[in-house]
Amino acid sequence: MKRQNSYATELWLVRHGRTSWNRERRYQGHSNVALLDDEASGLEGLEKDLESVSFSSVYCSDLLRCRQTLERVRPDLAGKAVYDSRLREMNFGQWEGQTYEMLKDSLVYRAWIDDPVSVTPPGGETWGDFHRRVKSIYEEWLNLAQRNPCPGHNMEQRILAVTHGGVISLAASLQRPGTGFWDTAVEAGGVIRLRIGERAAAD
Repeated sequence: MKRQNSYATELWLVRHGRTSWNRERRYQGHSNVALLDDEASGLEGLEKDLESVSFSSVYCSDLLRCRQTLERVRPDLAGKAVYDSRLREMNFGQWEGQTYEMLKDSLVYRAWIDDPVSVTPPGGETWGDFHRRVKSIYEEWLNLAQRNPCPGHNMEQRILAVTHGGVISLAASLQRPGTGFWDTAVEAGGVIRLRIGERAAAD
């Protein structure tokens, strides 16, 4: 009788470390904001979490704060990464660099807070466009999981993606049916792990 194993891809979604705009609670979006100095960036725990973990594929947002995060926590992987603009945070348009306190009296901003799917930041990205690009790269990861199960005892491969809070929340909602966008929150310098492409395999 054949024993059934399962194999899956473990997707490690890392949020970039802290920036001055994180500290000041400003919308960053596509703005190219650098990380704070080493200790202030909050990456010590992440560096330990990723230490000595092997990854079959590495992806990274092309924005500076994500590139710097990867270079600090796993410099050995920085040269192997795919730097992909689909992993950017949502584009907040004219609101980038501003805070809630600066925007709270704007009727458009308040409408967006209530219904971000229907309301778009001035000069920014629609929810539909944001959803499509994140879903596109998520489906690419699913295809990797289906094509390339990693042989070995646990029959798993790992993908590392260094990205942004909104992208992580959306990817988690795609992986977990019934989970809303706001149900997943990851701190700057944090990581979540998702199992994708899980299938049974006989041996």
